[in-house]
Amino acid sequence: MQKYLWNIIKYGVLVLLSTWSLFPFAWMVSTSIKPEAEVYAVPPVWVPSRITGIHYFRVLQSGFLHAVANSTVIAFVVTVSVLLLSSLAAYGFTRFRFRGNRGFLLFTLFGHLLPEAVRYFPMYVFFLFLGIVGTRLSLVLSYVSVLLPISVWVLTEYFRSIPIDLDEAALIDGCSRSRILFQILLPLASPGVIAVGVFCFIWAWQEFLFALILLNDPKKWTIGLALNHFLGQYRIDWGAIMAATTITVVPVTIVFVLFQKWLVSGLTRGALKG
Repeated sequence: MQKYLWNIIKYGVLVLLSTWSLFPFAWMVSTSIKPEAEVYAVPPVWVPSRITGIHYFRVLQSGFLHAVANSTVIAFVVTVSVLLLSSLAAYGFTRFRFRGNRGFLLFTLFGHLLPEAVRYFPMYVFFLFLGIVGTRLSLVLSYVSVLLPISVWVLTEYFRSIPIDLDEAALIDGCSRSRILFQILLPLASPGVIAVGVFCFIWAWQEFLFALILLNDPKKWTIGLALNHFLGQYRIDWGAIMAATTITVVPVTIVFVLFQKWLVSGLTRGALKG
């Protein structure tokens, strides 16, 4: 009987916490399909009297999908770049012995410990010197610099758990170092690779401040900047903001649900093994 009551209490608390967490998402979707009058109604209208797509129509008219395409391309390029560079670095840290190996690895983690606000000014000055401020390349480089340290650390701990005997056997069979990395180590470390990839994609997809500082051309805006466009000086278009946010959140939510098993276990294992 005590066990039965304990299960009721436990699952009741979980249901309450889930409802509390999902309420903002439900309110966002509900507001995005409400008529204009019900969006600003006082007291608030919890359930729309009828479903309308006017807010989504305004969002599509504003060119928001172009910003979605920009964010998708940038997030994809950043994810591939980080995975490639962090895999090469992790392979070097775990398969080669050289003076300062551990020190260099700790130094890469130190880069992740720096607050992002510290990076804005020096990065802007550096990109200004290179003449690439206002380009997507500057945004990609800034994202890679932020995501690379933690990615190297996670993949290094994964590679370290793979016996080096596999490398030696492959070398004896005539495999090159690149084949060992891409055909042996990466498949064996697939949980960590997927976790790092999903984490990088979601972070780059929804980042705002770097894009705000580095991009000034509306044609190159990412999702965050396009959402900020709906905040007027005298009036906030809540219906359009909620519609655009729904378009933004749904793909990321689907990616997270599909890969949450690898994301949680991969980041946890990679962070704790060292």
